[in-house]
Amino acid sequence: ITDHAQDHLGDVVYVELPDVGNAVSQGKSFGAVESVKATSDINSPVSGEVIDVNTELNGSPGLVNASPYDKGWIIKVQIKDEHEL
Repeated sequence: ITDHAQDHLGDVVYVELPDVGNAVSQGKSFGAVESVKATSDINSPVSGEVIDVNTELNGSPGLVNASPYDKGWIIKVQIKDEHEL
């Protein structure tokens, strides 16, 4: 989630995380972010396999707001096709 996106969402209260090993597809939803304003799907920018998830978001979803590029990361993906970059 970009800083701009988290700002428009408002305070994030829940993040739906996929399981490690799940496949994600470019442009397709892999989870959701719920804020005080709305629930929004999270779409993957690339296709591949989820190799790590930020489980700290389960107890502290506000990290998405406080630190979207550092502590508020959501998933790490092993890219399937580098041409999608």
